[in-house]
Amino acid sequence: MARRGLVTYKPLLRESLPHLPDWLTSRRSKGSFTAQRIAGLARHQGRLDEMVASSPLAEGGLVDPGAVRSALAQAARGQSVTVIADLHQLIVTCWWLTGQASELEAAC
Repeated sequence: MARRGLVTYKPLLRESLPHLPDWLTSRRSKGSFTAQRIAGLARHQGRLDEMVASSPLAEGGLVDPGAVRSALAQAARGQSVTVIADLHQLIVTCWWLTGQASELEAAC
């Protein structure tokens, strides 16, 4: 199957992840998901703060939870959007390290 079909766009993505919304799999541009990331950070800011603060990275002194909380608050307000990618990596790492994948998936 080709990456780009004659009639459908992104046929591999659509076939491999059929649960994705149509607006996403029918997009013809790469675009930016910054607005969605900001909305997600704002919606889950409290839970993300708790997860980072209780992560092995914070407990081991490898990250400063106060600095992360401040950066997360700014990003959730749409300020300092340049740190969103770094926050994303940190949050995913903390999520993985704390084994919360199944709990958060069930909540979604």
